[in-house]
Amino acid sequence: MQPRKQIQEQKYAMIEHWQQSGLSQKKYCEQNNMAYHHFHYWYKRYRTIQAGDSTGEFVAVMMNAVSPAGNIELQLPDGKRILFHQPISVDYLKVLIA
Repeated sequence: MQPRKQIQEQKYAMIEHWQQSGLSQKKYCEQNNMAYHHFHYWYKRYRTIQAGDSTGEFVAVMMNAVSPAGNIELQLPDGKRILFHQPISVDYLKVLIA
């Protein structure tokens, strides 16, 4: 079994090869006998690293006082904000920011 770091390096090299190929993602996957959803998973991780966010999958969530109207505002690390006008479940929030 290959070490996790070695697998990651192979997948990132594959992404770079795809970028130089000029093919669509789907066509590249077909030609290289790869499931598209696997490609997409690694491409998402690759983009995160390239964007400079190598801190991992977790983000800090700060809870401030809840407004009397029950509104919830989520501010992401990149400055974007999401405002909810009604209460939301923790499960919904997890899916949203995943």
